[in-house]
Amino acid sequence: MSKPKHVRALADHEAQAILSNVRTSPRKLNLVAAMIRNLPAQRAIATLTFSKRRIAHQVRKTLESAIANAENNHQLDVDRLIVTRAEVGRSIVMRRFHARGRGRSAQIEKWFSHMKIVVAERQDDVDLDDDDVIESTAVPTPAATVAQADHAHTDTALSVPETEGTAAEAAEQAMSADAAAVADHAAAAEPHAAMSTEAATDHAHTDAELSVPATEGTEAEAAQQSMSDDAAAASDQAAAEHHTPPADGEQGAA
Repeated sequence: MSKPKHVRALADHEAQAILSNVRTSPRKLNLVAAMIRNLPAQRAIATLTFSKRRIAHQVRKTLESAIANAENNHQLDVDRLIVTRAEVGRSIVMRRFHARGRGRSAQIEKWFSHMKIVVAERQDDVDLDDDDVIESTAVPTPAATVAQADHAHTDTALSVPETEGTAAEAAEQAMSADAAAVADHAAAAEPHAAMSTEAATDHAHTDAELSVPATEGTEAEAAQQSMSDDAAAASDQAAAEHHTPPADGEQGAA
């Protein structure tokens, strides 16, 4: 009986190539592998071509082999390939000796390495739903739409938001509105109590009001104010009589 078919470890959009027993240490080989990780395949080839490291030539041949496997064995698009993995591992070690002073010897280790390069075809950024509708994130936004959205956002940011307060603040605002309505009604009912246009203009442009405004209260307050005015007039008259100048005869006697 034949052996069962080996299950492929890579995905359908991936291909690989392996470099075995290359004569360099894993540390030096990993420096070259780091240069091509996560790069497009064509750019990685160009990077290895112009690299000054000795082992870069063999790494480039391994990468070209991985690209050929992807194109010929798995029918992948060469222009969309990316180096997803470049793994480096240890291989055999040759041990040699060289002479040292006083008849002693020292060990020399010659390291070999393995390398595996995996390339994968770049997947589409646009995902389709069951109804073959492109998602909104993949649809390009026209410049006019973006400008309109920015203008709307700016208007919203510049506009003054409505006051959102507590129930107490709402009740206070309602009371203020009622008081303003009552004051307007009283001013309309008593036109003689309103100020003239020139006086109102001067009053509007005055920083500090020195005169006491007329009291707009109940009938009792109005009666009390009129009594105060009468008392003030009587007091002024009494003061005038008290300070009356003396007659001519009185001045001569003095």
